[in-house]
Amino acid sequence: MSLENRLNRLELKMKQYLPVTAIPYNTDNCITKMGFEPAAVREAARRAGSSLAMVVSEMLGVEPREFVRLLKEKANLAR
Repeated sequence: MSLENRLNRLELKMKQYLPVTAIPYNTDNCITKMGFEPAAVREAARRAGSSLAMVVSEMLGVEPREFVRLLKEKANLAR
């Protein structure tokens, strides 16, 4: 058995014991940090029949695609 195969087997065994760490987040806290009231944003999204991200992007004056891109970029930096 080659060294590479042994290392792969060992890595697979170790993955069972390593805890998966997720970054906890709270949507309401994120909305508050942007300067908005979470209940008002949720109500606006419900009335408009759209997502929270769409409503927040409109409130910030950012195009929805750009807003989603910025959110993804920020999330990738947190990893």
